[in-house]
Amino acid sequence: MKIFGQVLDIDGLPMGLANVTIVSGEYADKLGDEADLDGNFVLENNSITPDSEFKISYVGYKPQIFKASQLQGKKIKLLEDNIVLDEVVINSGKKPKNNNTVVVESKKNKFVQHLQDHKFIYAGIGALAGLFLIVRAFKNKK
Repeated sequence: MKIFGQVLDIDGLPMGLANVTIVSGEYADKLGDEADLDGNFVLENNSITPDSEFKISYVGYKPQIFKASQLQGKKIKLLEDNIVLDEVVINSGKKPKNNNTVVVESKKNKFVQHLQDHKFIYAGIGALAGLFLIVRAFKNKK
């Protein structure tokens, strides 16, 4: 049997290189194809039956399961799969405390540390700038 179709994102744009993999029968997870740059896929094999199940997936999108009979010439829209991270840490070489922490390396950490060490100076400069604006506005009202 031959199956074919097109994989699209939620906006209807083609999803090139989306994965189409059989997940049932003797060829489960061994037989599949990638969509071309226009999102089109074609898969032909004698072991495919109308009840064979296929998973269509793409990184960052929720995978979907379809029977071969449902895929014939269909446009499949995949939905985004948003993942919320527990914590993001800018780290200068230290290991994260738990597995739910993402470490983002930064070459600007010396500058950030400089700001933290001298934050009272920057706060004072900000306060002076605010005072200057208030005095200037008061003078303009007269």
